[in-house]
Amino acid sequence: EPGWVRAAAAVADVLVREPVDGLVSSPLARAVQTAAPLAARLGRAPILDDRFGELRVGRWEGVDEDEIAERWPEHWERWRSQPHTLEIDGRETLADLNARVAGALDELFAELVDGGAAVVFTHDAVVRAGVAWALGTGPEIYRHVAVDNCSITTVEVVAGVRRVLRMNESAHLE
Repeated sequence: EPGWVRAAAAVADVLVREPVDGLVSSPLARAVQTAAPLAARLGRAPILDDRFGELRVGRWEGVDEDEIAERWPEHWERWRSQPHTLEIDGRETLADLNARVAGALDELFAELVDGGAAVVFTHDAVVRAGVAWALGTGPEIYRHVAVDNCSITTVEVVAGVRRVLRMNESAHLE
């Protein structure tokens, strides 16, 4: 059994004990596969929402980090040091990502009744954008937010006030 299968089951073990009114996933296979154990235990399929899809990296798609660093050293250095300032034709900026995710989260929270909870299975850049949304900041915090695979980050909105309740929690993976 691959490690990611065990990790996805561990995520489900935690989240099945919490209220889940909405279940949403990025349409990318790895997110849908990670959502599958919780979806099975809840008896419903996740709603697929492309706005929770991974950062669109354009010509970097499918290229490993070493090759990116070799082929585009200035862009790679900017991505590693000041990612919020990186602009490349055909590549989504972090400001664009944050706007996309903010719109999706605004809509998701508007659809929940007070006290309602939704689980979103997504990707590290999207989680970082969601944390920025919750904190009322911008993409400049990108490198300041840690996101491990299959970690859990929780945001709540009460009376219009957004709060990060837990971030990058991974005790369930040990």
